[in-house]
Amino acid sequence: MKINLKTYLIILLGALILSSCSTDKTMIAKGVNLNKYAYASIVKGQTIHGTETDIEIEPGIYDAIESTRLEMVGERRINDLTSAQKEKLVLVKYSATSTEKASVLSVSFEDYMNGKTIASCRASNRSAWTRQKDVDRAIGKIAQRIRSIWK
Repeated sequence: MKINLKTYLIILLGALILSSCSTDKTMIAKGVNLNKYAYASIVKGQTIHGTETDIEIEPGIYDAIESTRLEMVGERRINDLTSAQKEKLVLVKYSATSTEKASVLSVSFEDYMNGKTIASCRASNRSAWTRQKDVDRAIGKIAQRIRSIWK
C-alpha cells in the first residue's frame, strides 16, 4: 500500500490535533509549602463510570508515590503516627474513568490535618489501540505528574 505525501500530512495533522486535546494538568494550591510534607497514605480509590478496577489502577499510583521523596504509610497505620508526623501527612485520593475512547486518571493530595486539597493532577490517554494500553499510558503520565509535584 502506497501512501502519498498529502495523505501522510493529513494523518500527521490529525494525530497532532488529537494529541493536543489532552486533559493532562497539574495544580498546586497557592501558598502551600510542599516541602513540609514527608508522608503519604492512599485512603480512597474510586472508579467512576468506567470498566477499570482499583486492582489495575492502585498499584501504579502506589509505585508513583513510592518513587517520590514521600514515605508511604498504610491507611491502618495512620493512628500510629505522632502528632508531628501527622502534620506532615498527605492523604492520596484517586479516581479513574476508562472507556473504549479514553482513560482519565485523577489524583488529589489532601492535607491530613485540615482536609485542604493541596495539589492535584490529571492524566489521560486516548490514542492507543486498546483500552488497556490507554490505561497503561495514563498511569505512566500520572506517575510523571506525581513525581514532578513531590520531587
